[in-house]
Amino acid sequence: MPIGIETRIAEILGYQDRKQFDVMYYGLNHFGWWKEFKDGKTGEDLLPRIKQYIKEHGYLPPSALNGAQHTDESWKETFIKVRDVYALDPETIPNTYLKYYLFPDYVVEHSNKEYTRANEVMDGREKEVFTECRRIIAHGTAIDTTIEVEEHASYIVDLATAIAFNTKERMLLIVPNNGAISNFDPTAMVEIPCIVDSTGAKPLQIGAIPEFQKGMMNQQVSVEKLAVQAHVEGSYQKLWQALTLSATIPSASVAKAILDDLLEANKDYWTELK
Repeated sequence: MPIGIETRIAEILGYQDRKQFDVMYYGLNHFGWWKEFKDGKTGEDLLPRIKQYIKEHGYLPPSALNGAQHTDESWKETFIKVRDVYALDPETIPNTYLKYYLFPDYVVEHSNKEYTRANEVMDGREKEVFTECRRIIAHGTAIDTTIEVEEHASYIVDLATAIAFNTKERMLLIVPNNGAISNFDPTAMVEIPCIVDSTGAKPLQIGAIPEFQKGMMNQQVSVEKLAVQAHVEGSYQKLWQALTLSATIPSASVAKAILDDLLEANKDYWTELK
């Protein structure tokens, strides 16, 4: 997700590619903040320009504002909601998914349970890709395909290339913290910049992070650890605790109701909980 946002910021700032940036980012999976955003050649601090733009438009790029680019309605709303997420901590710029943790009441109020994001994807991108794949199979070639490589696909190729050819590419990866964020759980899996070579990923040092971000990350890591413990131990109690701790759930009673619904829906797949 961070690289998708960086691609949009490249368009916002008039850059050709997100690889023209040097960034410092920290957080968890889909749950983080940029504390530095610089021009990779000149070293110019780009954060002031980015902040000025997102105060008004969020991450909605100019092509979407003028209708030149198709963007799913749920993503338009998500990109615009960044204005409110950013306002909570204007010292950094946020990942879009933080809206679910910081404004869960807003998300529920503005969601359509009859037509969710999953439905939108199935009717849009999924249908487009599967239809094209069937056409490619029928014709025996992908030479004339209409599907274009997007940032996440090229990112995986870059990662494989860095390992295979020792390119020392700088990439955002999820790795054990091990002190990279100095005031955070060393056992947590964190998303931070790494240098990738033939030996794997070498995390960069982030240093200490602010109390607000540290508190949010600690809470979410506890959710994840309790969920794992619940599976290993077959513990209903610990999974209830995990859901109760989640910032997306307003109370222990709601967490219990959700858990009971999840147990019924997944009874053929989940570990038995006692």
